[in-house]
Amino acid sequence: MMVWPIPTDWLRLPATCHHANPKLMELARNFVDNEFLRGPGLFYLWGHSYEFDCDVPNNNWGVIEEFAEFMGNRKDIWYATNIEIYNYIQAYNQLIFSMDYTKVYNPNCITLYFKTNKGDYCVKPGETINYSF
Repeated sequence: MMVWPIPTDWLRLPATCHHANPKLMELARNFVDNEFLRGPGLFYLWGHSYEFDCDVPNNNWGVIEEFAEFMGNRKDIWYATNIEIYNYIQAYNQLIFSMDYTKVYNPNCITLYFKTNKGDYCVKPGETINYSF
């Protein structure tokens, strides 16, 4: 099983792959099929749009279009910029859990989500909710 970790060193953000990687679609399918049993995952594709035309004879427009069609428009994937991901992870790390893990307080100004084996949870800004593992 492929590991899709959330970064801890934001200055050395590891990419899943470059758009010209021959295993791009294999990695994408693996990512979509993975249930992230131990937490959230990040698929980080990197590349530059000018490379699509420059990579003759590879012509990566077809590759990126296939990738976008496969990965796009999914309700179970959040599409975000680097700073959006960073800000969300920082906010998530500030959640305050009770000692017995039955309550959680969100001191942030954004809504946060998490999943346990008992269900999916949403904690709005300034809200305390009850939940169970």
